Order: sequence, then C-alpha cells, then structure tokens
Amino acid sequence: MTPVEQLLSRLDKVKGKRGAWTASCPAHKDKSPSLAIRETPDGTVLLKCFAGCTASEVVNSVGMDLVDLFPPRD
Repeated sequence: MTPVEQLLSRLDKVKGKRGAWTASCPAHKDKSPSLAIRETPDGTVLLKCFAGCTASEVVNSVGMDLVDLFPPRD
C-alpha cells in the first residue's frame, strides 16, 4: 500500500481523485472536511489543514508518523 493509500484508508469523508483529495481532519472536531491531501509525482504526501492543525498532529491522530508520508527509498 502506498503512503497516500495508507493515510486515506484512515480518514473519514474522503473525496477527490488521483493526486488530490479532501477529508475530515482527524486532529480536531471537523464538521466539514478541512484537510487537503495531495500526492506529488514521487509519491510524497502533502497535508494542509485549513483549521490550523500541523501535519504531525494529523498523522499522529491516525496512528502514523511523518516518515510514513514519504515513499520508501532504495
């Protein structure tokens, strides 16, 4: 499973298509999706919570670490 697939599988109210999604932020009580998720061409996952949560807070709240947002290196 890719880094973005791992993250998306742990989020609620995911909408979007390959490369760009929105979801409810798991780091705060989110009534409407405020988390933007993007996958770069190399497989890195970028996060932006428009309520102000950090990427670290988001991934920690779903049992992941920041390093999990990056593809494995050879």
